[in-house]
Formats: sequence, C-alpha cells, structure tokens
Amino acid sequence: MKAAIVVPTLRPDCIHKFLDAWRSEFAPHYLIVIEDNPEPTFNLSGNNVRHFSWSDIDAEFGKDSWIFPRRTDCIRSYGYYKAWQLQPDLIITLDDDCYPESDGFIESHWRQLSSPAVSNAWVSSGKGATPRGVPYDTLAREQECALNHGLWNNNPDLDAITVLAHKRSPQEFLTLDQTIPKGAYFPMCGMNLAWKPELSPAMYFLLMGRDWPYDRFGDIWCGILVKKICDHLNLGIKSGPPYVNHQKKSDQWMNLSRESPVFKVNETFWQAVDSIALSATDISGAYKEIAEMLRLEGEYWSKLRKAMWLWLEIFSGQQHPAAAQMRAVQAAP
Repeated sequence: MKAAIVVPTLRPDCIHKFLDAWRSEFAPHYLIVIEDNPEPTFNLSGNNVRHFSWSDIDAEFGKDSWIFPRRTDCIRSYGYYKAWQLQPDLIITLDDDCYPESDGFIESHWRQLSSPAVSNAWVSSGKGATPRGVPYDTLAREQECALNHGLWNNNPDLDAITVLAHKRSPQEFLTLDQTIPKGAYFPMCGMNLAWKPELSPAMYFLLMGRDWPYDRFGDIWCGILVKKICDHLNLGIKSGPPYVNHQKKSDQWMNLSRESPVFKVNETFWQAVDSIALSATDISGAYKEIAEMLRLEGEYWSKLRKAMWLWLEIFSGQQHPAAAQMRAVQAAP
C-alpha cells in the first residue's frame, strides 16, 4: 500500500516540526508539500519529498493557474493533482499543525477505505413494537467507501462564532465514528482527510482567499459536492478515526473577518447543489453536471464554474512524466 500525503504550508517553523513528528510514518510514502509563497523559502530533504510553490503552479498551468487560489489552504488542490499523477493507493491531506495521536495513522485510513461503509437503510414508523414489513436481519446498507474523514483532538474545527460563544458557555466537542447517511451532508474539514485516487476529479477545494469574496469554506463546499456525487454513484463516506492532535488554535477575530461573508451563502449553497438531478455514471461526469447546473448567479459563481471545468480537464487520464521521475528518484540507492 502506497499513500501520497499532501500538506499546504507557509510557515517554515510549523512544517519542520510537523515533518519531524511524522517522519517515520511518512517514510515509505510520497510526501507533497505545497508552499503558499511565490518561491520556496525553505529547504526540505528526503527522496520521498516534493516541494512546490506558486512558481511551479504558474509554470505548469500558465494562464489557467488562477484556479489554484493563493493565500489560502485551498492551494492544496494542486497537491491533489500531483498526488493523483503518482497513482498511489490512497491520497491523504493534513494541515501542518496536526500531529500523530498514535502509530499506524496511514494504515488506519487505509482500513477505513478498504472496508464497506455501513449505514441504516430502514427506519420504523413508530416506537415500541416493530411494525410489519421491517426486515429482521438485513437492515443495513453497505457501500464501497470512497472517502474517510478523519477527526481531531485538542482543538476541534469550529467557526469563529462558535468559538466566541464557547468562551461564555463552554461545550465539549465529542467525536463520532459513523458512516454519513445517504442523502445527508456533513462539514468536511481538510485537516485530516483520505480518499481513493479515483475520487480526485471531485476533490477540488474551491476558489477562496485573498483574490475572492469568500474564505475558509473551500473544504466545506467541496464536501457538499463530493457527498452529492457519492450518493448518486452509491459510494460511501465515513467520518471518525484515525484522529490527529490539532495543536494550533487560530485567531478567532481574524477568522470571524474571513468567515463573515460566507455564512449567509453557506445557508443556501448546499440547497443549490441538492436540487441538481444527476444522471452521469462516473465521478468526472457527475462533477461536470454540477458545474453546468449550479444555479447561483454572479461573477464569483461564473468564475467558479469555469474553474471546475478547467480542474476536470487536467484529469484526462494521461500519465504525467513527473510520476515516473519521482518513482525513479525513490528507487535510487
């Protein structure tokens, strides 16, 4: 089993501490670091490491490089593409302030992806005695698992409003080990996430950050699109283990400023996606249908639809020379 791990960063101190903590876990696998700077500002060593910056994105995509937004964690989408080129068994993304909770992190993600996603397929029409017609044994639905949403201890993924509310009325965040039910959405966080490479055409973290009106919801909105597609294609999504230790707590006032324009749109974005009737029989086709039929008006949404189409175009099935080159480097004594 071979994994490709994608980590975005712009903090040299964080990424070096992060790599020291994960070194033994990552050693047999590919590691792709996407530095959110015009040029690399630090050096990374290791045959399994590839280090990219804006200059690499611009050189490869030219006039279309804008689809990878800057000054936002969503620049990691470029890393997803580079990971997909390597044809690993699974792709994982982590934030640079997430640390191991225990050994076997990658193996745990692989076990989650390799076993069926099981969820209840039946509900009763009442409580107490079970009405006629409810099966006795076969109550569960099993689906192939396409994505595993790992969770976090220490600092949960909360929006700024919730963080501020918890200062006055603290509440504990309790993790759940579950299959996300068919027809339901969930808040997909990019801090700790694994998926099968064939899902990558749907794993685009949307246009966020300094050049766009919205921020900090690229992973959330990607999760809505992914769940819509997985439900349509009868693919399952799990959420729970493996866990990471999320150490850094971001500034809630800065987050509030960045999140405020998103909250109102987030109330209706999922409904716009939910109303789309899909007919495609594969992941790329379903993603293209969403891009074509997403009924939201305005310059941002027009640009987003174009970005989604351009994102799909790069998954043409052609093997990029970088994959063979990196394998050759790793095979060298």
